[in-house]
Amino acid sequence: MSMTLSGFTPTTQALLLAALVGGALLVLVGLSISNPLLWQMGVRNILRHRAQTLIMLCGLMFFSAFLTTSFGLQDSFSHSIVVDRLTKVGDVDESVTGPFTQDQVESALTHIRQQAAVQAATAVYFNPLAANFHVRRNNITRTNQYIMAAPPDFHGVYGMLRDSQGRPVSITDLRSDEVLLSYSAARDLDIKPGDHLQITLNGQNATLNVTVRAILSNDPVVTGGELAVDAAYPEIILPLATLQQFSQQSIHRQLSPNTICIKNVGGPEQSQAALSFLEQFFHTPTDTHAQTPTPFQSTLIHPLNPGRVEEARWNPVAGKSDFMDSSAARQFDLLLPVCTGLLVSAGILLLVLLCLFLAADRRVELGIARAVGLQRHHLTQTLLIECCGYSLLAAVPGMLLGMGILELELLTFSGLPSLSFRSANVPLQLWVSWQSVLTVVCLGVLTTLVATYLSAMRIGYSSIVTAISNLDDLPRQTHLKALLGELTSAPTMTRRGAAILRLLWALVVRGPLCLLVGLLALYLGQSPGAGWLGNLSIVVLIGGAGLLLIWLSSAFRLPAELGRWLGGTLIGLGWFVYGLQTGTRMLLLIFTTTLPPEQFEFSAFLPDVLLSMLVPLVGMVVVVMVNSDSLATALHLIIRQVRGLAPISRPSMAYPLTFRFRTGVAISLLSLVLFLVILVMTNNLGIGQQTTDTSLSSAVQFAATQNAYTTSITRFLVAYLITGMVFGALIIGVIASRAVVERRQQIGMLRALGFSRALVRRSFLLETGFVVLVSLVIGSTLAWWLVSEIAYATSKSFAIPVFPTLGILLGCSLVSFVCAVVPAQRASGILPAEALRYE
Repeated sequence: MSMTLSGFTPTTQALLLAALVGGALLVLVGLSISNPLLWQMGVRNILRHRAQTLIMLCGLMFFSAFLTTSFGLQDSFSHSIVVDRLTKVGDVDESVTGPFTQDQVESALTHIRQQAAVQAATAVYFNPLAANFHVRRNNITRTNQYIMAAPPDFHGVYGMLRDSQGRPVSITDLRSDEVLLSYSAARDLDIKPGDHLQITLNGQNATLNVTVRAILSNDPVVTGGELAVDAAYPEIILPLATLQQFSQQSIHRQLSPNTICIKNVGGPEQSQAALSFLEQFFHTPTDTHAQTPTPFQSTLIHPLNPGRVEEARWNPVAGKSDFMDSSAARQFDLLLPVCTGLLVSAGILLLVLLCLFLAADRRVELGIARAVGLQRHHLTQTLLIECCGYSLLAAVPGMLLGMGILELELLTFSGLPSLSFRSANVPLQLWVSWQSVLTVVCLGVLTTLVATYLSAMRIGYSSIVTAISNLDDLPRQTHLKALLGELTSAPTMTRRGAAILRLLWALVVRGPLCLLVGLLALYLGQSPGAGWLGNLSIVVLIGGAGLLLIWLSSAFRLPAELGRWLGGTLIGLGWFVYGLQTGTRMLLLIFTTTLPPEQFEFSAFLPDVLLSMLVPLVGMVVVVMVNSDSLATALHLIIRQVRGLAPISRPSMAYPLTFRFRTGVAISLLSLVLFLVILVMTNNLGIGQQTTDTSLSSAVQFAATQNAYTTSITRFLVAYLITGMVFGALIIGVIASRAVVERRQQIGMLRALGFSRALVRRSFLLETGFVVLVSLVIGSTLAWWLVSEIAYATSKSFAIPVFPTLGILLGCSLVSFVCAVVPAQRASGILPAEALRYE
């Protein structure tokens, strides 16, 4: 999961964003200095409208917190891996492996030690998966263990080894019948210093009886392949002389070291000079593949530090072996980037709505300002200054909140069990780089400025009369013939460009241009690696067909309502059916242990996952919103049976159906988060739990470990996705706040007709309940449908975790209602006399 754009380094990305934001801020400062009135108007609104300022700050703070958590999670993983690799590799900067003879090793060490860039060098014998041992005390046998035989001067190159208590341990102090065990070799076996082991090498019958001198605090690694994978390496470490003597006695063959370890003068800074010499001396290039386990049939040069140490591969939570064995690990690797992209989009959507509603609230003031002589660009600058102030004020609290959330997320992995002996328990550390901090601040400010500019441009083109009167703008001419006439008669290039854009938009909303783009995407999607583009083309073609049907219905004089219903139903059902077909196939790879296809690439797979989740969900939302009149009528018939809600059963449904775009956005976002949460939770806590034969203790223990691992990953993903639930609840609160302003006169009329404050409050809460109920039904139904398909495909029984599901549904409803309580209370406090005078 990378938060850096393709082709950019984190530093380049951060500096580029800083340059963009810095330039924009300098322009705003210059405009404020040249015209102090604009600065005063922008700052005054921040201090004057306290309730709106609080809403803006909360939205921007949560957006900044989520960005900090997303960037910080990747930084923490990368930093933890680097620290763990440095602990494993010690002071070794490079190593060379190969089938060396003793003379070749001695000659190579002599020449290497003579180099000015080299401080020390030694040779060890390292053999992956080559040894087995039996513990006499508890009668346990372990196979496929790594073995490392080190000379007395090993600590001069690697550094001092330390046991599990942090005390130094030296190879020199080991007797011929003593060995050291790495942390992973002793893990889960209750091996203690002083235990007696019987070691056998693969392909040999002779047994080496030894005593465990100490348990090391880590797994020493001196080869590139093992270091890059970040797995656990159960190693038996013993003196080189002991292993050579044992080999001579058992197979009557001299055992030569096969790994040369090198420590540079000044550490990694001299790595390039050392590697250049090694390439010339051994006549082989530096290894760039890092195959695991390391092959010793040919000579390989391993750039360990900084080469393999800084190389990013698998994350420390779900390694390569975990990815193959556990669906939870796959979800962490494949689903987390998709969820991050969706939630970042949700945060941007929240900012856009906040800026749109802010500009709408300032519409009357801006109209008066234009009437007294200010120009459109002056109004845009005023809004930019105001919203930039909100963004800068929310940046630091948002980042602090994000770091707190990140610390809680990392704590969920503190007790993560290991699925196999290859699973490494990398200690996770909280770390946020300066590049991420700068990127988060700049993204928050830049997104706010762009959203504010677009909102200001939309409001700025309202006429002065309609803006002061707070009336809707007159509809623009949308007939194709009129648009073509406007294009041909445009006197300037600017107006001609605007006319072209309006004409293109008219062709988009009528369907022909969508069909053309869909066909082009379908053609391009035939190329290798662009399968997601083919799926996207089908979605665009279905949308274009629905829009075309609506246009043709109006052309054939059919009722407008019927045409919209036909086109919307076609789009919604088409997306829903196609999304289910593609979604089930994609989700089987994530939520089961099905082997991935050959040449599997994350970058090509993630867009397909994103489409498979969004398309059916958006299709269901479209179908519901198109048929929302019938749904509202059914709810009205039910609600009116409740005596306390009967007077507001119909008025409470009017506003969501009038502004269907806002309602659809809120339902889409909330149902998306609920869909992901319930999908992960139902699968992992239901069909994802492993069962096995209870008569086999080892199988029972492995199943319990897998279930504990799945539960831990599930907790993290659910907690991570709940952030999106906060975004959805905030959007509901923002829409409710805007509804109070837009319906002030209607509220006054209702109060004048005898509606009490309690009824007004209930009306707003009932609107929120409508949105939440529809979101719960859409998200839960789609998630359970897909999980049932996964259960059928894997021949498992479908089961719903009742109590966790109820907790999520009730929690979502509670958070949404809490965000709507303040606007509802504000609406109920409006006095009829003031509301009826309001214009």
